[in-house]
Amino acid sequence: MNPFQKILVACDLSKFTNQVLDYAVALAQSAKGHLILANVINQRDVDAIEHAIHKTFLVQKEASPENFIRQHKSDREMQLKELINESGHPDLFLKTVIRTGVPFQELLHIVESENADLVVMGTLGRTNLRSVLLGATAEKMFRSCPVPVLSVRLHKK
Repeated sequence: MNPFQKILVACDLSKFTNQVLDYAVALAQSAKGHLILANVINQRDVDAIEHAIHKTFLVQKEASPENFIRQHKSDREMQLKELINESGHPDLFLKTVIRTGVPFQELLHIVESENADLVVMGTLGRTNLRSVLLGATAEKMFRSCPVPVLSVRLHKK
């Protein structure tokens, strides 16, 4: 029996996403597993939008945290579908999951709700700051995740 049937790929849609996805696809192929592609809209961004709306007294229907989330989910769903198609192996993907919240907490919830056996993620986040990375989502995943976490060392191309 293969221990890695469901592999969760933490996908931040940064310029390094393709490198992480390449590793995950190769691992899924060799392990005869499947991939779940996950993305989290950071609650910090939603809070900033809400603060900006209230501070500038924007009461327009279009300017709301709900619309911000809805638009970002739609955009990210399209980006994730594009990544799946570009991978050349769409049959390996079980589903995509997009959540809103604190990234590491949401990723942990996804691990549990999807019964993932492994998490694959990059060593650089969206900020591309090495010193911030392991004080952020990746380090928290390493410390808290109930399943193994594979970190992909990313290379600037």
